[in-house]
Amino acid sequence: MNAQPSQADWLVQTKLHPPLIRGDVILRSRLLAVLGEAVASHPFTLVSAPAGYGKTTLLAHFVERIEQSGCGIGRDAVAWLTLDEEDNDPVRFLLGLVAALQRLHPDCGTTALALLSALSNPAAAARRITAALINDILETLTDPFLLILDDLHRISESAVFVILTYLLEHSPPTAHLVAATRVAPPLSLARLRAQGRAAELSLAQLRFTLEETDRFLNDEWRLNLSCSDLARLQERTEGWAVGLRLLANSLKRLPSSDARTVFIDALSRSNRYIFEYLAEEVLAQQTPQLQRFLLETSILSELTPPLCQAVTGREDAAAVLDELYRRNLFLVALDKSARRADEAAYWPSYRYHALFATFLQEQLRRDMPARLTELHRRAAQAQTDPDRAIKHYLAAEMWEQAAQILDREGRGWQQQGLLDTLIARIHALPPNIRAAHPRLLHLLGTCAWEKGDLSSAQTLLREALQGFKAAGDEVQQGEVLADLANCAFMQADYARSGDLFDRALGHPLPPHSRMQALLGRIGLKIVYKDWDAALADMEEVGAWVESSADPDLLYTLVTHLSPVYFFLPGGPRYMERICRRARSYFGDQISPVRVFIEEYAALLHLWRGEFPQAVEVGERALAIRKRLGGACPFIGIDMAAVIIDAHVGMGNYAAAESYFEPMLAGLQQSPLAEGMMAGFLFEMGRVYWLQGRLKEARAVYAQMCAAENPREWPMAAGFRAKLRGMLAMSEGRYEEAEQAFRQALDIELEEGVSRVWGSVQVLLARLLMLRGHSDKALAVVEPLLAESETRGVLSMVLLNGTAAVPVLQLAVREGVHPTFAARLLDILGAGAAQRPLRVPQTGETLTPREVEVLRLLASGASNREIAARLVISLGTVKSHVHRIFGKMDVSSRTEAAARARELGLV
Repeated sequence: MNAQPSQADWLVQTKLHPPLIRGDVILRSRLLAVLGEAVASHPFTLVSAPAGYGKTTLLAHFVERIEQSGCGIGRDAVAWLTLDEEDNDPVRFLLGLVAALQRLHPDCGTTALALLSALSNPAAAARRITAALINDILETLTDPFLLILDDLHRISESAVFVILTYLLEHSPPTAHLVAATRVAPPLSLARLRAQGRAAELSLAQLRFTLEETDRFLNDEWRLNLSCSDLARLQERTEGWAVGLRLLANSLKRLPSSDARTVFIDALSRSNRYIFEYLAEEVLAQQTPQLQRFLLETSILSELTPPLCQAVTGREDAAAVLDELYRRNLFLVALDKSARRADEAAYWPSYRYHALFATFLQEQLRRDMPARLTELHRRAAQAQTDPDRAIKHYLAAEMWEQAAQILDREGRGWQQQGLLDTLIARIHALPPNIRAAHPRLLHLLGTCAWEKGDLSSAQTLLREALQGFKAAGDEVQQGEVLADLANCAFMQADYARSGDLFDRALGHPLPPHSRMQALLGRIGLKIVYKDWDAALADMEEVGAWVESSADPDLLYTLVTHLSPVYFFLPGGPRYMERICRRARSYFGDQISPVRVFIEEYAALLHLWRGEFPQAVEVGERALAIRKRLGGACPFIGIDMAAVIIDAHVGMGNYAAAESYFEPMLAGLQQSPLAEGMMAGFLFEMGRVYWLQGRLKEARAVYAQMCAAENPREWPMAAGFRAKLRGMLAMSEGRYEEAEQAFRQALDIELEEGVSRVWGSVQVLLARLLMLRGHSDKALAVVEPLLAESETRGVLSMVLLNGTAAVPVLQLAVREGVHPTFAARLLDILGAGAAQRPLRVPQTGETLTPREVEVLRLLASGASNREIAARLVISLGTVKSHVHRIFGKMDVSSRTEAAARARELGLV
């Protein structure tokens, strides 16, 4: 993943501009008026006709004259994107859309770009990324604007049409889309028309009328054709614009009106395809040198003097291109985008009309087949765009050269999310070439992993590993081993995953890869309670981040962390430090990394028993995730569970239930759903149980049992045993309940992770109290209270909700961590801290918020730390402290802390 969203380097800037309009093109006022009316009254307008009917020219003219069209859109509010076959990659298409829209506002699409950069397989979330783009448009493009998509017929991938359909169905009111195509696209046009949301300019409207044919041939080309000749040409060409232009080229060279009439007679009698007939005529009129230039350069998708010179060997390529354009030999002038060698100016850039290019390429294959390989080789070597170079090498069957570029560029494409493009390019190589390049096998393996095909991923990664071993490449061996470790983890083969991480870390990995491997191994070490090894790895990770000025390392850390890292000794403080540093780097950007940061902050609040703050931060994280268009359903899935837990701690069970659906919906999108399902279902069962709704709780328990599977996490059996015990305890089956609780406790103590979401020790203690064994209850709960207080993880007790109240009251009465137990009762609303507190020495009364501030102050927290804990401003904290000092008649924090101890607040 990239740390920051980046504009695609491969995007040819000429795609973002309409072509330049020739001086000899007639202005089709009637069509401009129809188009202006369509844009003004419909969100979508389709311009549909076969090749050569002037669709692109019409749209370029419309852009030039849009302020006179009456549609209410200014010239600077038009975005243009010319599509090509490469845009069938949904990610590439989305990047192109964003690039076009950012010409209208630089901030448009920043959220979508962040998602495209952050997601490993953004194509799978293309619809949701489109939703984020629509939200960006709503915020940044508040005035009417026009987006033109030219050459939509080049798109055949259904995933791209899913994006377009979603964009059309949810288009902001300021958006107007015009698309030009040769064929009707699969866009539910009938429904859009029925809703009055779509207009269409069809072949019948785009045909030249007789009057337009007369203006074009007689006024612009000055051919002086008779009415009879014009009528015959109109009938023969059927108003086909490109046919009329070819005719003009042929007729212009004839010396007299009689000769032109003879030519028109011959054309009228010919049964050959008119374009082929006329194109051969045009080509035959050129000198042999110019014919050769046209044929050889037809392999280029964009014509610039340096490229044409490289392919043809002609040093006068710039002059030849200028002559071809001046003589109107089917060159379309593009934006001036390619720099000269001295970078002081820009070369003009052209392309052949699509029909003429196809004709020339067929002639080239027929007349000069032996030249094709050499021409493509020259074109590839002259290209600055790696993808275009690859396509030329592939066309020349120069496999090794293509493979070398893919070796070099493939990782960058993968990081941009262009998985489909990368896979297609690699699969275009013969199998023996792929096998000889282990880096390409590695890329295919990681692409398969990111698309969720673990079986194919493992096969390809193993093949790549063998290749790197044979080559003696230690670094790449480590990279592949780390990827195989992730595959094993996803298949719940934790022992093998750990072994592979160990082997990977024995190789000289680059910093980002080493950090990811360390984080993966840390998670496994924590689950298996190998604290020393986990701490050693975490110290190395911390050293990397602290010593590096590279924000990408911090991004990698934040996006690969897991809540289980909180369980390390000192874990909460470490995570808090990471959150602070991440905020300083990434600020308030709307991006997946922001969701991660808020998620960790919410967890910290939850485990400290700061439930209102946990809800506030958790809801902020969910709001950001929603702003991202749901493109990251698996990012922040813990947030709904965190909010549920916080509401449990506050006794707000109805509010907790409202988050069941988003919690499960997010979980279903996670590749770890099978492993995590039992824990998330337990969240629901506990809420029902605490309300005495045993029927619903039993139904959830049945779901937990049905969801049992070999891939579930080690604590899953503990969650099932715990809910089984809770149900038995409520139904008076105490022996069965105790057996279940002790089973759950054994699992909890073994895996050491699940206890922070409410330890079963509280439930067991409560059961023992019900059975009349208060002494045994205290013996069970005492070590938990000690651990909870020492680690500052109050959730271990509090997330048992009201079930913890009688246990804590017993602890207070019997002097077992009484101050801490009383504090926990206060948080649960069963103590005195939720009420105002009278200060005996002065007779003043502290408000509940002032009591909270005083307690934190007495614990040694600074004003800034208090503000962070209570989610209030620094100024508000200072005001509270000032009032507390006055009410308590103290003048220092030390005096205030002493008075707080006297009042039993700490």
